Amino acid sequence: WLRARIWRHEKEHAIEFRDGVPVAPLAVVAEAPGQKGTEISFLPSPATFTMVEFDYTTLEHRLRELAFLNSGANIVLTDARHADVKRQVLVYNGGTAAFVKYLDRSKKPLESLAEPIMIHSEKDGITVEVALWWNDSYHENVLCFTNNIPQRDGGTHLAGFRGALTRIINKYAEETGIAKKEKVAISGDDAREGLTCVLSVKVPDPKFSSQTKDKLVSSEVKPVVESAVGDHLSAWFEEHPKEAKS
Repeated sequence: WLRARIWRHEKEHAIEFRDGVPVAPLAVVAEAPGQKGTEISFLPSPATFTMVEFDYTTLEHRLRELAFLNSGANIVLTDARHADVKRQVLVYNGGTAAFVKYLDRSKKPLESLAEPIMIHSEKDGITVEVALWWNDSYHENVLCFTNNIPQRDGGTHLAGFRGALTRIINKYAEETGIAKKEKVAISGDDAREGLTCVLSVKVPDPKFSSQTKDKLVSSEVKPVVESAVGDHLSAWFEEHPKEAKS
């Protein structure tokens, strides 16, 4: 079954489904002055789902992502299936920067890079939020999200980010003479070595390669991300010469 309660227009509305079929039409069940919100309660059917046990760790991981991506949102996860009730409050005010710090909590950041580089931009109805910094490892860790949905296979937002990052780092290396002095050409892989990044975009009508939304294919997102990352990183490199050189 699934029960929905919706507080809207000063009234409480409710509807219930059994095996996907409405028990009765959506109806107003009470007056609710000043209240807004939605409450969903459900019990999955073993006839429909092969797995009806909820995994606390999986839920915690996903809800933590949402708490980071929606700065200030207060998410409470409670597991009352056993005598020892587990309860966790997930709330982060630092947004993607706090997310990056959490991901790198056991790693050592580059000595001169005390805080992640933050990028926030909006253009053509598309919002771009990026936090990135480098640690002393060789591993690249870039997490991509569109409208809070993760894309494990990246997509146009990742392509735009990578293109801008490689271009700006190469430009800086050439203009400062580092590339000539070290006699090395910097590839995209070099630029992303030890990089931890959270890339989040909000898109009005996103298009994905499949129903699982693992890859973003909206072509209009790439130039917006590339422009935002390129402009901000160029300015950041100028304003932070010591960190840029490092």
